[in-house]
Amino acid sequence: MSGRAATTDVIPGRLALSVGMPDRPAPPGWSWVNLDRVATMATGHTPSRNHPEYWGGDVPWISVRDARPFHGGVIHTTAEFTNPLGIENSAAVILPKNTVCLSRTGSIGYSILLGREMATSQGFVNWICGPALEPAFLRDLFVAENSFLHSISEGVAHTTIYFPKAKAFHICLPPVNEQRRIVAKIEELFSDLDAGVAALERVRANLKRYRAAVLKAAVEGRLTEEWRKQHPATEPAAKLLERILAERRAKWEQDQLRRFKEAGKEPPKGWKERYKSPVGHEETSLPELPASWSWTSLSVVAWQVRDGPHHSPKYSPEGIPFITGGHVRPDGIDFTRAKFISLALHKEFSRRCEPAVGDLLYTKGGTTGIAHIVRDERAFSVWVHVAVLKLADSINRRYLQHMLNSPLCYRQAQKYTHGVGNQDLGLTRMIKIAISLPPLAEQAEIVAEVDRRLSVADAAETQVEHALQRAARLRQAILKRAFEGKLVPQDPTDEPAAALLERVATDGSNKRTPIGPQRRKVALAKDRSTR
Repeated sequence: MSGRAATTDVIPGRLALSVGMPDRPAPPGWSWVNLDRVATMATGHTPSRNHPEYWGGDVPWISVRDARPFHGGVIHTTAEFTNPLGIENSAAVILPKNTVCLSRTGSIGYSILLGREMATSQGFVNWICGPALEPAFLRDLFVAENSFLHSISEGVAHTTIYFPKAKAFHICLPPVNEQRRIVAKIEELFSDLDAGVAALERVRANLKRYRAAVLKAAVEGRLTEEWRKQHPATEPAAKLLERILAERRAKWEQDQLRRFKEAGKEPPKGWKERYKSPVGHEETSLPELPASWSWTSLSVVAWQVRDGPHHSPKYSPEGIPFITGGHVRPDGIDFTRAKFISLALHKEFSRRCEPAVGDLLYTKGGTTGIAHIVRDERAFSVWVHVAVLKLADSINRRYLQHMLNSPLCYRQAQKYTHGVGNQDLGLTRMIKIAISLPPLAEQAEIVAEVDRRLSVADAAETQVEHALQRAARLRQAILKRAFEGKLVPQDPTDEPAAALLERVATDGSNKRTPIGPQRRKVALAKDRSTR
């Protein structure tokens, strides 16, 4: 292929791949060789989107998105198809079955094998393997060297492996029969690993369903049925609601007086009339509750609901954490991934919305409907995608967190979330979410029972995560041994790679052959010349 020449730099990989010829010994019978000697490099292209007639047909066209789920495997179909007209009028080529395709731009390092003739976008560099190189061996080598491939990419926002480096790829080549044994052994071991990982993923999915079932039973009163039988004289939720409403107004008045004092002003005449009574819920499809419970709205138990600034702040190298919706989890706030703002900007944002211990954080943008009660005393600010709810004291905050994270409230949050590109659960819609309110004593019992059951699920999920991590490490260990020449026994009767390379170079069996679309384009040109 034309274009810039191969780089003369030498950048050794971890195992059996290098840019340039590395100063590294090969296992017995193996040889370092320029990939260009044993495979034909080809590129991809995108037929013009301005010509609909170039799209739709019988030629699968691979984008990087298509490759992602087939990484390390074989791809047979794609989301989009082109046709001979699209191929003729672009730099795209039709690649033969068993071509090895490597994503080289944007998402680096997806390595796939074509299960049929296909074309690719320019996001790939492709190799058609000759008789000295098993395609699956090259594919698996790219998988094993994924971190190396990332390390040689260039760019910041849009990283790319440029062709001068790809043209300089060298691989450590085993005898062909050993390549086949290596591929077969990798497939055998990975098949067992995949079965184990699939079982672990099913367990993880079941644990997620179990958590949802526990919360659903909790907020519908089914988790504490025996407790209610043993405590028939408990004060009903209707009485609790009266106290919450009185406390809600008192909290609001206290906050207003504080603000007047901080501003050095006397409360104006009629200031108490500015109080806004809570709105009720509008949900109609609600389950039946125990007799001592009541339905209410989020507006009733929260006397103040505000969100963070509606613009992205100027970040600082250090300072006060700035929390977005993606940092809020039911079990805590992920401060490890948070960016920082200055103390001065934090104080400015705090005039609008200042989270404190005991407040409820509720995500309203991005992933909406995730609740967490603040228990960390560290200072932080929130973005517009996070609402901060100041709550009445006469409700168990942990119960409200479990309630809002239940399937019942999550479904309502999704219903109230509006927008297309940037969806948002507005504050005025959020406060209409219906919540079930048990007696205060029963709330505490529910929290204890939910925490007990979810702690068991958490412990099980931790074991699942550790097992998945071990599987990932084992997968890498298998690949490492494979490309160090230690995964399968070597056979002294195998033709060494050096001898094979010499033989195919002599008899011409490894000579590059034209790629399918090149022949087709020549045929099309001849056909046009005779018209």
